[in-house]
Order: sequence, then C-alpha cells, then structure tokens
Amino acid sequence: MVQDKSVIKGIVLSDLKNMGGKYVANWRVFKPEINLDECIACGLCTTYCPEAAIDPREDKKPVIDYRFCKGCGVCANECPKTAIAMKKEDEE
Repeated sequence: MVQDKSVIKGIVLSDLKNMGGKYVANWRVFKPEINLDECIACGLCTTYCPEAAIDPREDKKPVIDYRFCKGCGVCANECPKTAIAMKKEDEE
C-alpha cells in the first residue's frame, strides 16, 4: 500500500526523552522563554517542537526541558499569542 505523502503535515515524537533522546543544549545560541501570563495553553508549541522538549503542566501550559531544547525557535514561531520569546542564551 502506497501512502499519499502530499497530505502528511509533520510528525510528532511524543516520548523522545524515553526513547534515547540526546541532550542538545550545549550548543544552543537562543533559548525560548514562555510568558505564562500571555499563554493560552493551546498546545501548538508542544505539538511542533521537533525535539519533544516541551510538555504541558497540569494546567495545560507548557514547560520546556532545556536539556533537549536546541533553540530552533519553532515554538516561538507557532505561538499564536507570541507568548514565547527567543533570548540569547547568556541573557537573563
């Protein structure tokens, strides 16, 4: 059976950390920071994170596991409320 790949939008790796995921934070330049007051808990950042580094808390708002975050900015780009800002790694 051949699947029509033109309708595939992406892939979600839901449990990468337990499947041997690699720590990538040692080469990250930009770091996403979430403004939880602006976050509407839509889950898009969790869905689109290519490293599965974002998980929902009990209130459905995201929390980032920075050990796996490579700083790509996909989460910030997908956030409809711009609640995620990309900051230089050494900035506080």
